[in-house]
Amino acid sequence: MSAMLDREVLELLREDPDLLAIADAVVVTQRAQPQRRGGTWRLLGVAAVVAVAAVIAVVAPWHGHGNGLIDRALAAVGHGRVLHAVIESDAPNEQVVNLATGAVRPVHLQLEYWYDSDRRSLRAVTRVEGRVRDDEVSPPNRLGVGGEPLLDPALTGFLTGYRDALKEGHAHEDGRGVFDGHRVIWLRFAYRLFGERVGVDEHTYRPVVIEPLDADGTRSSQIWKVAAIDTRAYRRRDFTRSGPRPSSTSVRSLSYAMIAPSRAARILGWPPLWLGASFGALPLQYTEYSTLVREQPLPRQTTRALVLAYGRTANRIQLTEAKAVEAASWLGGLGLPAPGTALVLRPAVTGSGLITSDCQALVHTRGVWVQIEGWNQSSSRCVEAARALVRITP
Repeated sequence: MSAMLDREVLELLREDPDLLAIADAVVVTQRAQPQRRGGTWRLLGVAAVVAVAAVIAVVAPWHGHGNGLIDRALAAVGHGRVLHAVIESDAPNEQVVNLATGAVRPVHLQLEYWYDSDRRSLRAVTRVEGRVRDDEVSPPNRLGVGGEPLLDPALTGFLTGYRDALKEGHAHEDGRGVFDGHRVIWLRFAYRLFGERVGVDEHTYRPVVIEPLDADGTRSSQIWKVAAIDTRAYRRRDFTRSGPRPSSTSVRSLSYAMIAPSRAARILGWPPLWLGASFGALPLQYTEYSTLVREQPLPRQTTRALVLAYGRTANRIQLTEAKAVEAASWLGGLGLPAPGTALVLRPAVTGSGLITSDCQALVHTRGVWVQIEGWNQSSSRCVEAARALVRITP
């Protein structure tokens, strides 16, 4: 701090170190100017320093919000009633595969949130591959565990807790780094089960990345890019659902029977697909016809499905197919594959069971939805099987 600042300046600005620093810089730049004696000139000089500091502070991003990193981060998102954010990520262990070229890219997820801090109401729109998967609004003041609205999945903690954690001093600096071309300052929070880190741009103090933490304090496999964040006044349309409501699919088997592949088309009423009498070294073990009832979401629907198993024990490729995607797939949460592509999931396998590795793929071809699952030695062959599907001929 410059020794040239007068006691009056110190007294006026002692509650705002940002303004005090600006004022100090202004004084330093004036050292070469002639000094005038007399109380009037000295008081005018004090007023000028304060005025210049105040003008500069008005255009600074943290104007009026305190003095430190935490205050600047709080100011950067604004103080409107509704916090709005768009958060994006690539789904872990999930891919879209072009069946013709073999090109692979990740499955893109986008979550858009509006959180009304007054009514404690939250709207969440989930998009998979650019298409709305679900749109849900939690009723005002309907709170879940830890005071968060009853919404799934993650990141409601960031939306509902970020500003409060900053205000209440529950965040602390946790290092610096670079993300997506931004130099960031990491802030650590404890509002999730194991906490999370938020990277704020070191120039604008706006959050640009969210890193959920695992139990050991390390970064989880999925991070979220903050594509947009702002605060705004309450608008009814922001809390009005316009897309599909999330629903849990409930499918149960009404009956099943072993059949010969040659009879499948006649029984099902549509031409099913298979991999032939064998798939490489894996012979067809059985063909099973099922009648399935989808009880949720309503209306109740009955459909026919076919299961074909290639290989023995846990080293197999298995097909489940139907005309309705709910009956054929348990990958509905990932979205639906475009024509000519397969949606592939390679989940991590834990425990000491017979299955040590797994792949799952969903395709829609020739008017049929086919779920492919490969276990153990066959877990690398899901895409190969998707390419090999042909119609069963009588």
